[in-house]
Amino acid sequence: MEYKPLVAIIDDDPAMRDLVRHVLGTVGHETRRFPTVEEFLDNTEMEHMACSICDVRMPGLGGLGLLNRMAEDPHAPPVVLLTAHGDAQMAVQALRAGAFEFLEKPFRDQDLLDQVQRALELDNLRRNRRVILGTLQDRHNLLTPREQEVFQLVVDGATNRAIAEAMELSQKTVEVHRAHMMSKMAAGSLPGLVRMAVALESVAGLHPLETVLTSSLGNIGLQDGQLHKSAAADQ
Repeated sequence: MEYKPLVAIIDDDPAMRDLVRHVLGTVGHETRRFPTVEEFLDNTEMEHMACSICDVRMPGLGGLGLLNRMAEDPHAPPVVLLTAHGDAQMAVQALRAGAFEFLEKPFRDQDLLDQVQRALELDNLRRNRRVILGTLQDRHNLLTPREQEVFQLVVDGATNRAIAEAMELSQKTVEVHRAHMMSKMAAGSLPGLVRMAVALESVAGLHPLETVLTSSLGNIGLQDGQLHKSAAADQ
C-alpha cells in the first residue's frame, strides 16, 4: 500500500476540528477528523498517521490519555496538543508525557502550520530510519556465523592478526571472511561498518534509538545512498 502522510485532528468540538482542517488544508495537508481519542485509536489508517493534533481536555481519554497510549507504540506519530490559554501546568505535564509540542488556544494559524510541519519532518525521518535499520538487519542476517563473528571483532577494533588468533584461523582465511562480510554489509569503510554496528545495537536496546536516529544512521557512509533510495522507494 502506498504511504500517504495524514494529520489526525482529535477534538470534541466540531468547530475546532473544522478550523484546524481548514488551516492545514491551505498548505495541502490531508487530514482525518475524530471527535474522541478512542475513535482515533480504532481508525483503519493508523499506519498513515504522521502527526496527531489533540485537545488536552476531552471526554474519555483526552490528550494525556492519548500520550500514554502512544508511549506503548515505538512507531507512534508525534502529538501536538492544544491547551486552553494560561493552562501552563497542563502544558508542562503534556511535554513530560511525551508531547511533541503544545499550542495555546486561540493559536495563530502560522504557529499551527509551523508545528505540524516540524512534526511531519520528524515522522518522515523516523520512517526512513526504520527502513534503513531493517535493511541493515537483513544484510547482517545474510552473514554466516563466522562472518558475524568477524563483523563483531572488526567493529571492536581487532586487527586481522588478532582475529586470526582469536578464531584459530589463518590470517588469509580471516581476510577472505572479512572481505565477504564487508561486501554483504555493503560497507565501503571501517567507520561506515562501525556506524552500522551502532545502529544494529540500537535494535537490541544497547543504544537509545533516538540517539542513533540523529547521529550514526544519519552518517552511514557506505553506499548509503542506496539505503536512502530504498527507504524512499519503500514508502
